[in-house]
Amino acid sequence: MQTIKSVPSRFVSAVRRSFRQFLALPLATVLGFVGLNALVYLADRAWSAGQAPHGFRWLGALLGDSAALSSLLTTVASSIITVTSITFSLLLLAVQQGSAALTAQVTDQFMARRTNQFYFGYFVGLSVFVLMTLVTSTDFHRPVFGTTLALLLTASALCLIIVMIYNTIDQMRPAQIIQFIHCRVLEARAADLRLLAATRRSARPGWPAAATVRARESGYVVGLDHARIARAVEAEAAGDVEIAFDVAVGTYRAVHDPLFRIHARPGAALADRAREAIAAEGLEALVFDDGRDLGRDAAYGLHQLSTIAWTSVSTAKSNPSPGLSVIQALRNIIAQWSPGEDAPPEDARSCIVYPDAGPTAATDALEAIIVVASESIQSQTLTEAVATLAILLGHVGPTTAARLADMSGRALSSLGEHVMTRELEAALGDLARALDGRGFAEAAGAVSKASADLAASLGRLNSRSTRVPGTVS
Repeated sequence: MQTIKSVPSRFVSAVRRSFRQFLALPLATVLGFVGLNALVYLADRAWSAGQAPHGFRWLGALLGDSAALSSLLTTVASSIITVTSITFSLLLLAVQQGSAALTAQVTDQFMARRTNQFYFGYFVGLSVFVLMTLVTSTDFHRPVFGTTLALLLTASALCLIIVMIYNTIDQMRPAQIIQFIHCRVLEARAADLRLLAATRRSARPGWPAAATVRARESGYVVGLDHARIARAVEAEAAGDVEIAFDVAVGTYRAVHDPLFRIHARPGAALADRAREAIAAEGLEALVFDDGRDLGRDAAYGLHQLSTIAWTSVSTAKSNPSPGLSVIQALRNIIAQWSPGEDAPPEDARSCIVYPDAGPTAATDALEAIIVVASESIQSQTLTEAVATLAILLGHVGPTTAARLADMSGRALSSLGEHVMTRELEAALGDLARALDGRGFAEAAGAVSKASADLAASLGRLNSRSTRVPGTVS
C-alpha cells in the first residue's frame, strides 16, 4: 500500500523539482508576455473606428491598415519561430558536446543557470506574444502598438542571440562548469546548516534502540521535516525518546533499507502504539524523489565534482585541466566547512540525531582524485592534490586534519605508479612537514619514507609495476 500511496507524492515531488531547477523562470517569463499582450490589446482599442491616439497618428500611417499589419505579423512570427528553433538546436548540440567531453553534469549546470532559463522563456514568450497579436488583428481592431512592440522585441531577440551563443560557449568551458557547481555547493550548504542547527550530532549514551524503521519506498531522500518528528515525539513520549537517523539528505535508499532508529530512555516504558505513531510520522516526514536537486543537496554537487574529475583525469579522457580545477574547488570547500566540524551547529534539546555528511563527502572526493591519478599516471594532478593536503593541514580544524592525515597515509599506496618529478618531490616534502607540524608524526614519517623509496627509482629503467624497489615479491 505504501508504494501505491507514494505514486502521487513522487509525482508532486518531481514537478516541484522541475520547477525549482528550470521551469519556474521560463514559464513566468511566458506569462509575463501574455500579460503584456493583454495590456497592449487594451491600448490598441484606441485605434478602433479610425480614431488614432493623440500624437501617434504617424505610427498608424507608417504601419498601415489591418491587412498590412497581419502580413507583417505573419512574417515576424514565422521568422522568430524559425530562428528560435535553429538557435536552440545549435545550443543543445553545444551542450551535448560539452557533456560528451566531461559528463552529464554539464546538462544540470546548464539548466540551473538563470540566464539560460530567461533566454528560453524570452524566445518562447516572444513567439506567443507575436501570435496573440496576430490573432487580434481584424477589420475592427488594429494592433498598432502591439505590432510596434513585437518589432522592437524581435529586434532585441536577434541581438540577444549573439549574447546567448557567447554565454553558452563560455558556459561549456570546464573551468566555468566547475566554478558554477562549486558555488552551488556552497549555497546548498545553507540548507544543511539549517537542518543541522535544529538537530544533534550524537546520540545520548546508554539509550538503547527500541525499533529500527526501514524504508517502504525507494529513491533519494530529498527532504526532512524535523519539526513534524519533534511534534510527534513531544505528543507521544516527551523526554523519553530520540530519533537517530542513519541517512542524510541526498542518500539513496531501497525498500527495507534502514532509515532511522528510535532510542528510548533507559527505564522508560514505550508503548507499542506510541512507537508505531512516532515511526509513522518519521516516515511521513521524509521526502523521497527519483532525482537529486543541486540547489538543495550539497553532497550532490560534490558527487558531480568528483565525477567530472574522475572522468577527465582517468585514461577515459586523460585531460588533467578539469581535475586540477576540481581539486582547487574542493580545497576551498573543505577550508570553509572545516570550522563547522569542530563547533557543529546543533540544538542540544532536540530529540533528533542527524549526521553531517558534507565535510566527509568533500574529503572523500579529494581522495578519489588521488586514486584515479595513479591509473592515468598524471603527476601534475597528484602533485596538486598532495599540495592541497599540505595547505589544508596548515589551518583546518582538528577533526578535518585527522581525516586528511589518514588520507595521506592511504594515498601512499598508489605512489609507486608515478615518477618522482621535482614538483611531486617538493609537494611530498611539504606534506610531511605539515603532518609533523600538526602532531601526526607517524603519518609524516610514512610520507617521508615513501618519498625516499620513490626517489630511489630515479635514474633506473623500471616498468610501471616495478618502479619502486622492494614492492614486488
